[in-house]
Amino acid sequence: MSLKNDYTTHMRKILLLISILLSTCSLSAQQLEGTYINGSDSIAFVNDKVTFRITGFAGLSVAQVGEGSHEMVDNFLLVHTDDYSGLKSAYQALEGSRKDTCVVKVVGIQNYPLQTVLVESRNKSKKLIRSKVTDSEGKIYFTDNEKIIFITVSAMGYNALSFKYEPGKDFLAKLAENDIIEQRTVVFKMDIIDDETISLLLLTDDFETGKNRSNELKKMEKRARKSNLLDKRFKKVYVPYQRKI
Repeated sequence: MSLKNDYTTHMRKILLLISILLSTCSLSAQQLEGTYINGSDSIAFVNDKVTFRITGFAGLSVAQVGEGSHEMVDNFLLVHTDDYSGLKSAYQALEGSRKDTCVVKVVGIQNYPLQTVLVESRNKSKKLIRSKVTDSEGKIYFTDNEKIIFITVSAMGYNALSFKYEPGKDFLAKLAENDIIEQRTVVFKMDIIDDETISLLLLTDDFETGKNRSNELKKMEKRARKSNLLDKRFKKVYVPYQRKI
């Protein structure tokens, strides 16, 4: 009888432990649904997809944006970004306006000229040929065009652009704001503070896993702490339910 009672008590403890673990997992999953904000920064969890906009981790006020699937490894949030669905930089080839000269004009999404944007010409191996910055009209001029195969356009706070050069053409490059992250794995150290608050620390926007992923993640966090990088706290926001008519 005593053995039976001991066995029953032991099984109850095991079942209780399993129940607690399942409850914790369920709570964590529930907390990872919805949108969390910190000022103009945000991270949204919808089903298996994450969309984020974060600033301050890359330096100055540059915003990094991306979206993709996600997974949790211990207290690390890994976002495997895919193609970004928001506004991205684009270019248009135009008929050449000057003989033996390629004019590249750089504008913003609202079509205003962008000054001091870096424009580079590159060869077949994508090695740099020449670099220039746009003038007050958002323009640069390339005259040594024989070896040009690619042109790249970049500026801090904007989505960089690269396109193939076409002889006899000018180009209009339209830059979208934000540093857009695509086809890379972004890693955050994430802590759940309470039911409505999480803290995030961006560890890398280009994680390449090795043999021991867990150890690599812990080493990255240790380096970040040594560099005195600070976490950001995000609060959950609730979107009012709107009845469909």
